Amino acid sequence: MKRTIQILVLLFIVQVGFAIGINFYQPQNSDSTGNDKLVAAKTDNIDHVTIEDSDGAKVVLVKTGKDWKLPDQSNFPADSNKVDGLISKLSGLHEGLPIATSSGAVKRFKLAKDDFERRITLAKGDATKAVLYFGTSQGTHQIHARRDDQNEVYAVTMGSYDAPAKADDWIDSTALQISADDIVKMDVDGLSLVANKAPVAKTTDATSADKDAASAAAKPAAGENADMADQDKVDTKTVWEIANAAPDQKLQPAAASTLAAMVAKVRISSVLGTDAKPEYGMDQPVLKLSLTIKGKDQPVEYLIGKGDGKDGDYTLKLSARPEYFRIAGYTGKQLVQHADASALLVGKKADAPAASATPAAPAGAKAVN
Repeated sequence: MKRTIQILVLLFIVQVGFAIGINFYQPQNSDSTGNDKLVAAKTDNIDHVTIEDSDGAKVVLVKTGKDWKLPDQSNFPADSNKVDGLISKLSGLHEGLPIATSSGAVKRFKLAKDDFERRITLAKGDATKAVLYFGTSQGTHQIHARRDDQNEVYAVTMGSYDAPAKADDWIDSTALQISADDIVKMDVDGLSLVANKAPVAKTTDATSADKDAASAAAKPAAGENADMADQDKVDTKTVWEIANAAPDQKLQPAAASTLAAMVAKVRISSVLGTDAKPEYGMDQPVLKLSLTIKGKDQPVEYLIGKGDGKDGDYTLKLSARPEYFRIAGYTGKQLVQHADASALLVGKKADAPAASATPAAPAGAKAVN
């Protein structure tokens, strides 16, 4: 009897220990654990990406050739590096060990078909290759995920911020940028500014002089061809001038260079569509600028409006494109300020007559500009 009790107690201890061990060992997933990838299909031929969130936002990205486009934005260029980066990130996610496997867990972790943080569909043409759900967060930079064809829930290294569901987050914000060196003329605020090339003056310090002298002594005379080769190697810089300037007009070349650089590198924050709206403020634009660009048959007109835009933003319209664009408030403000004739021309105050020629203002009176 005593021995039987001892055996039963021993069995009880073993069972308790086994139960504790099972409860203690909860599979903790890492995207580096296990060999099974979350995306089982190959991703090198993916040309359609659809991202949705639970609020109904949706963005579709389509690859044409080597570039990604936004078909719902009139095929406006998407940030191809960003799209390729997302696909690469998804293809590198591993399942590891599941955190949960029940249908109840799918809802609890916000991975259901009607309740999710993100649903990403990868396709090749009309053929769907993978549908992924991403739900609640699992600590820093980790999120719960599952494939459409399973209930297993995994924790992978990713965030919902890696896959925004709004088109503005995927546009190529540099799509309108050009090289400032390709701008040969700017017509703005009554001024016609022309870019000319001027040779860069060489330094005349002693060290440079010695080097030039040594180089000249070592180089044999080569006749006219050598002279032409030397001319081709002359460094030049862009110098802005006013075409047919009036006698009282004197340009600040640095100010014109700054304006050209700002226009050339303008970034957009949103594509507003092709329909003009009153809130864009284009009926009375705050800036009209015409650029003559190397290699272009026609000048490109830039119009900037300031209306009831979001957070004080400005609206930009180019004659070469059908869309209206939103640009950040500080960008629009800087462009307007730098395109003003008062910013481009040397001020008149320095050339004003002596103070004695102007009647003195009464003491305490405010100056009027």
